[in-house]
Amino acid sequence: MQSLREKRLRGALELELFSVGWITCEAVFSAIAAYRAGSLALSAFSVDSAIELVSAMLLVVRLYVEIHTGASVDRRHPVERWTSGFVAVCLFALAAYVAVKSGQAIRLQEGPSVTWLGLAVALASSVVTPWLAVEKLRYGQLLDSPALCGDAMCSFTCGYMSWTLLAGLAMNDLFHWWWVDPLAACGILYFVVKEGWESIGAFVSGDGHTHSHSL
Repeated sequence: MQSLREKRLRGALELELFSVGWITCEAVFSAIAAYRAGSLALSAFSVDSAIELVSAMLLVVRLYVEIHTGASVDRRHPVERWTSGFVAVCLFALAAYVAVKSGQAIRLQEGPSVTWLGLAVALASSVVTPWLAVEKLRYGQLLDSPALCGDAMCSFTCGYMSWTLLAGLAMNDLFHWWWVDPLAACGILYFVVKEGWESIGAFVSGDGHTHSHSL
């Protein structure tokens, strides 16, 4: 008979596997749309999805190890600690890319432009990805896993970028406010970097602390 923790682990693993499939489609289609439109915003969105994909795949491995070895993987366990460390790298890479691309958009005074394919991807992501983030955070708190909570922030960032992309398109089209998209993207950097430092703390100390984000 499965224990409560094992049920939660399997639920989290199923969620991460779905996440991997979803993000793969999201990254591929947004890359195609970015290439067709020559869109800086969609290019950033595609790279964000690729970083989120790496994070999700790391969590699949971490959850698989605990389920199939029967080992108790708490926040002090090497698997959890190293996963937290790699997720932190993903978060910092994401923050750096968003900062560089936002700065480039501001320098060029370039607003977002998308194709119908890009718009469809952004609309779908604005609904699906926040749900993934909330569910990952819930499982991360239930399993006391800083790595899973960090991965939730990757998903939240992707959802946030889809919202800012859609808002930027509307503002640019209605009022020619090209600066809305890069400025809004910069707004998420604080949260991404903060989560990255928390994941680093979990990796270095093996203690971390319980994440209490509300998405």
